Amino acid sequence: MSRQNVILFFILVEQSPSLKQKVKTAANKEELLNIAREAGYSFSADDLKAVAKESESDELSEQEIETIAGGSVKQIAHEVVETAKDIWQIFWG
Repeated sequence: MSRQNVILFFILVEQSPSLKQKVKTAANKEELLNIAREAGYSFSADDLKAVAKESESDELSEQEIETIAGGSVKQIAHEVVETAKDIWQIFWG
């Protein structure tokens, strides 16, 4: 469920320019995780790491695609994965 929360949170980030800006300007990982919690999504740094690592293969599981379903699935999925990877790199290298 936590990995799903990471994906759902970053879908929300992609859909909300103000939230995306807030995430990109987070000062540290704790602030990022707090932003996610305030938006209703609870996950750990390890959950984010797992999603970022899995996304390095550029392949999403069927469950993740179902989670992201709606609109242009491939484009949304790509944007979500890229944002998650960018955030991971900023805070955890």
